[in-house]
Amino acid sequence: MPILKHHILLIRLMTVVVCACPLLTSPAAAQSNEEKSAMTLSWDFDAEQDSHFSLGGFVSDIFTPQIILDTRHIRGYIRDERFQKLRKQNGDTRAIDAIYLKSLKIAEYNIARALFLSFMAVLEHRRVDIKMPIVKSLAVPLTFEEDSIFNSRIKNLPAQVYADTPPGVYGDIDKLQHFFGSAYLAFATESPGLTGTTGTLIEWGEEKLVVEGADDPRDQRANNQGKDFGHDLLVVKTLLPSDYLTFVPEGRRGP
Repeated sequence: MPILKHHILLIRLMTVVVCACPLLTSPAAAQSNEEKSAMTLSWDFDAEQDSHFSLGGFVSDIFTPQIILDTRHIRGYIRDERFQKLRKQNGDTRAIDAIYLKSLKIAEYNIARALFLSFMAVLEHRRVDIKMPIVKSLAVPLTFEEDSIFNSRIKNLPAQVYADTPPGVYGDIDKLQHFFGSAYLAFATESPGLTGTTGTLIEWGEEKLVVEGADDPRDQRANNQGKDFGHDLLVVKTLLPSDYLTFVPEGRRGP
């Protein structure tokens, strides 16, 4: 009798498992698994590298400056679909912080280098057209990324930077380069005054020398916030971009 009871119990258990199988493979269950996967996804991931060995690529990496390799690394991080998923899940402000924090890790926690990498990561112009007296304009390249790689990075950049960000897919992505560029200058020179003057000159030059350029007060605001971020990092090393993009200290407000 004990053996018979054991077999009956085993049969009942198998029946429950078989009946439960459709539930485990149902769309609802699959969706639940995807949601759990998204929740466990961390910002601190590494973009997948090409595992195929190439002698030419190996030699090229040896002679390529580390700053270029690091720039490729952070740009690959932004292009990764996991970055886009996390951006949608957590918002653009958190994504901007993630770019800086990842740059900081790539730079082995050298803040000046991390700010420069962040600037290179968010650069959203392929080239700038400079006004010239005879040839009308001269195109100066700012990045040598292939079109498809450049476009996939731009598509993933955080766009909702401010409460007054204009609608559209591109929003305020151009403000990120102003913010991180000014932050780098302020930290590297340890002179917010020089950074402020440089930012003003850049805006003036953009209006006077760049084809279709304009002196934008909102660019100046991003410059000022970046300048404050970089300067304050000299004292407090744990600050984040969101501390400045979402809050403008009294007396430091830009135009």
